Amino acid sequence: MYVIYLRKSRKDSDLEALGIDVLKRHEETLLELARARSLPIGAIYREVVSGDSIDARPEMVRLLSEVESGIWEGVLVMEVERLARGDTIDQGRVQRAFFYSNTLIVTPGKTYNPAIENDNEYFEFSLFMSRREYATIKRRMQAGRIRSVKDGYYVGNIAPYGWRRVKADDCKHFTLVPDEKENPVLKLMYDFMGNKKYGFQKTCSALTGMGIVSRSGKPFNPATVKTIISNPVNIGMLRWNYRKSQKAIVNGKIATSRPKADDYILVKGKHPGCISEDLYYRANSVNSSMTAPVKRSCRIQNPFAGIVRCSCCGRVMVRKKMSAKQPRDYLICQYAGCTTVAIELDELENAVLEWIRNYIADYKVNNFESADDSGQESLRSILVNLEKEKEITLKQRGSLFDLLEQGIYTKEIFFERSTALEDKIKDFDKKIESVNADIVRLDLSKKNRSTFVPKCQELLNAWDTFDAADKNTALKNVIERIDFTKTEKNARGQRHSSFSIDVFPRISR
Repeated sequence: MYVIYLRKSRKDSDLEALGIDVLKRHEETLLELARARSLPIGAIYREVVSGDSIDARPEMVRLLSEVESGIWEGVLVMEVERLARGDTIDQGRVQRAFFYSNTLIVTPGKTYNPAIENDNEYFEFSLFMSRREYATIKRRMQAGRIRSVKDGYYVGNIAPYGWRRVKADDCKHFTLVPDEKENPVLKLMYDFMGNKKYGFQKTCSALTGMGIVSRSGKPFNPATVKTIISNPVNIGMLRWNYRKSQKAIVNGKIATSRPKADDYILVKGKHPGCISEDLYYRANSVNSSMTAPVKRSCRIQNPFAGIVRCSCCGRVMVRKKMSAKQPRDYLICQYAGCTTVAIELDELENAVLEWIRNYIADYKVNNFESADDSGQESLRSILVNLEKEKEITLKQRGSLFDLLEQGIYTKEIFFERSTALEDKIKDFDKKIESVNADIVRLDLSKKNRSTFVPKCQELLNAWDTFDAADKNTALKNVIERIDFTKTEKNARGQRHSSFSIDVFPRISR
């Protein structure tokens, strides 16, 4: 059985500009090739996303996994270059998968057999040339972007807040014009910070009080306002490569970061500024004066650091002392516009410890192990049925090509049935993956259950001897997160009011 792999390339952009469906054209070409050579087609994988690496292309990851397992006799593709255009690691991964599984690569021009030395060398050379071509294309595109920026054109895909991206006079490049809805809000931010000397938090609160929200429909937060205020686009300038992507190997995987660069490009743009330079620098001087240095303590002061989240906005709550006269520690949500009320740290601590005590008692009363066993048996039964149904669907998909050859199915019906069955198989794959994950989760839960209760008991026994950092470590060993809810302020003269916590332990019940 053979599989067809379809992926668009940058050189297909001219055809797409003419309204041609490139993937459909390639699919028809490869189906004709399969019919001419009597190659049975078992699946068609259509890659609709683009990416520099294999991991960024889900259909390619799926195909390689199946090739490594020896499921397919061969893969039909328009060009071998469409299999991998990433770095040498990606190309080596593709080459090894086909070589060790002895899987053929069938293109309209040539069939590559990894078992034949010449074919393997030609395949390796084709991948190498593809990588060189890809690197050249990327370098030229980046050089073109830099040239456009230096000429004053905007090359970003999304316009900054307060602006709209439009075609320039040459109809080839893009420039910026003020957005009718957002630009007045942008000017209001500069007025708040440059003239009224508001800080980030006060600016956010003022905008929220006026019913003004960000593009995402959520209230503005200080980090967003800081980014908007500091953007030189607002005074008619363009900044490029301010945050270059830097890749590094972390734990064997590629991790990408975007630190601020010192050698960025700053030039005059084609668009006029909407803010005077004087107001821009006044607002950003407030910006600088409001930025306090981060206090780096040797030890954690908040036992719930990274654990307690606000149930209203989902953000992590932080520790804060209300005043010198009121030395008690509080836990607050510092997000602008959030209605969650602060709580004393000691009060929350008592509630969490009480929850752990009740949780231990609940485990001792109920027999969860037997419930896990019955749950796993039920899931395994569901898994067997799903795999049987998937096998039937795979056989149906395999017979499609025979029906097309016999003239029973037209091309249109073949494509329609092929797509429907492919969607059905993907649905089965998702369900099977989900059931397998549930089985693994229950199995892990059962294995960890024997150590969970002792951890909780140890935490309770040693709690009074722990400092804040030790408490935080102990809590994170048994609790995933805590969702906190409190909507009513304390009555005058009272320190306590109603609140609720939703605790997520590090073991499923």
